Amino acid sequence: MPRILFLLEDYNYFYTRESSTLFEKDTGRNYESVLTSLIDQKHYQSDSMANAFKAMGHDTKIIIPECNPLQLKWTKENSRSLYFKWHFQKPFRSYLSRIKKRFRTSYNSIHFDVLKAQVKNYEPDIIYVYSNIFFTERQISELKKYCKKIVLQWTCPIWHEQPDFPYGSFDLIVTAAPQLKEYFENKKYNTVYIQQAFDSSILKNVEPLSETKKGDVVFIGSFTLGHNYRFDVLEYLLQNKIDLTIHGVGKENLPPDSLVASKIKSPLYGIKMYNEYRKYKMAVHIHTTGKENDGINWDKYAGAKRLFEITGSGTLLLTSEQENVKDLFEPGKEVVTYSSPQNLLEKINVLLQDKTGIREIAKSGMERTLRDHSFKRRAEELSPYLFN
Repeated sequence: MPRILFLLEDYNYFYTRESSTLFEKDTGRNYESVLTSLIDQKHYQSDSMANAFKAMGHDTKIIIPECNPLQLKWTKENSRSLYFKWHFQKPFRSYLSRIKKRFRTSYNSIHFDVLKAQVKNYEPDIIYVYSNIFFTERQISELKKYCKKIVLQWTCPIWHEQPDFPYGSFDLIVTAAPQLKEYFENKKYNTVYIQQAFDSSILKNVEPLSETKKGDVVFIGSFTLGHNYRFDVLEYLLQNKIDLTIHGVGKENLPPDSLVASKIKSPLYGIKMYNEYRKYKMAVHIHTTGKENDGINWDKYAGAKRLFEITGSGTLLLTSEQENVKDLFEPGKEVVTYSSPQNLLEKINVLLQDKTGIREIAKSGMERTLRDHSFKRRAEELSPYLFN
């Protein structure tokens, strides 16, 4: 069976922070034990797709190429020459990071050399790259010497900070956003639409659902470029006295005198995030607005993982009214959609008068996600495109 190497994004530098903490607590821990500890936290994409393909009989492996503490440990255990080269280049690397503000793995020759050594060691048939891991066109060409196909999964806005990112160099782009599929196909890139999913194994590690909730509504997410509408919606809810808890990154991007800025708490990831969702009656998802100059209408279609994280957790999902939501869930029965901040406020207030209705919608949404939006289902949908 084909061997698949998954390259995970260090989303919000979670893996870098966590691995640094683990190595500080125990300097004797090896690469594999720390990698396992990181993956067990079920952060973002984690090993969900890898496990789905493994269950189908494929050999799979995970590397987090931009998690520097972990990659450095790999060199120490597997390549003394790369280990010493890494330290030799460190002063120059630090200088570049200060000047260019680019401290990502593949900007440095040593970091790419480490990844290339790992690829050569594993000998994958397919390299599956998640969003926001930077490569140059030359580096993609170099990796293609050691595998049959390189696939990119991309559902976030186009990477304006890296305008030279070589989308067209990948053999296939997988996206959960129909508007991105159209965008990439217009550029003649080989693209397939595969929706996001929920990993049911997470439910083995979370706290039990309780009928007693600690709050009405929760939002977990970020406040970065493209999320102005997100701020507007949450600020409106707070102005109208909704019991709303907010966790996220990007407080520095918020108006300092805003209610959102005064309410925002530390971000939550992985199992901690899923546990938090389960403590509330409802969780709100607010789609990104993206960049207007891409010609991409982010209002039109839903493609966020958050939809399945919330419903899979067993919490009622409040989500933007987008065209394809009805293809994923039955609005009003499995999720609740809204068309504006005012409409969202109205629906929250109606739901709060119907505790039984909240539980029924949450239960139906969870059942739909576990049945139709599993990683097993997504792996089956993706297989023909990977192996043909």
